[in-house]
Amino acid sequence: MSKTIWDNIYRGHDHQEPQSARFAQVAAGIRAQAGAAGRVLLLGVTPSLSKLGDDLTAIDHNPTIVRTRWPGNAPDRRAVIADWLRMPFASGAFTTCVGDGSLNALTYPDGVATLYENLARVLRPGSRFVCRVYLTPDAPDSVDEVVATAWNRSARSLVYLRIRLGMAIVAARGDPNLPLTLTYKAFTENFPNRDRLAAATGWERAEIDKIDLYRHSTDVFSFPTRAQALAIVPGEFGNARLVPNGTYELAERCPLLVMERR
Repeated sequence: MSKTIWDNIYRGHDHQEPQSARFAQVAAGIRAQAGAAGRVLLLGVTPSLSKLGDDLTAIDHNPTIVRTRWPGNAPDRRAVIADWLRMPFASGAFTTCVGDGSLNALTYPDGVATLYENLARVLRPGSRFVCRVYLTPDAPDSVDEVVATAWNRSARSLVYLRIRLGMAIVAARGDPNLPLTLTYKAFTENFPNRDRLAAATGWERAEIDKIDLYRHSTDVFSFPTRAQALAIVPGEFGNARLVPNGTYELAERCPLLVMERR
């Protein structure tokens, strides 16, 4: 049986975003880049993006995610349970597509390329695509350097410590794809005493223990570099660019990928 972190990761945050400045900054940036959104396709069910445009359709393949995160259908919005890689929509159905970290939930390059094929079909010419992407820096951290940021308290967020750790792992492997089991392995090897980590950082033990969701996960994320993210954009899209957005921790690694359907 498939074991995905998505069935449990948002438990306790049903139908809302966890309280964090980053969600507001990301949503504001995506809204600004999307412009006059019109008919919007949302990759995932991000609550802070659920009111974008005049008519919004969110798509996610996981019923648990839809049940726990989606704020509910309304005349101008609805959620569809379906695969991003096999979209059940008519050609040219949408004028905008947005997402938050959506590309990172797919394998690189195959999964991302298949998504782009679907988007090229369902987006009208002139449509805009805007998505926050998590990118491995050109001068990546080592695992040891990431671990040090916890002990010296320069890592303010446990969420972003795990992301930095994942980026360090893919950089060392020379492969943008990250089985989450590798993050679990690296975390538990480097932080064997979780009570000590909690005492040193002030992080709640329950938050630290969320790494256990990764232990048997079948999920694979991808953290490409900037060059890799742009290299895979197909010819059906033009003017692809990475737009800086936000001031939250690691915002410099999380720009908005913006491009237009030709």
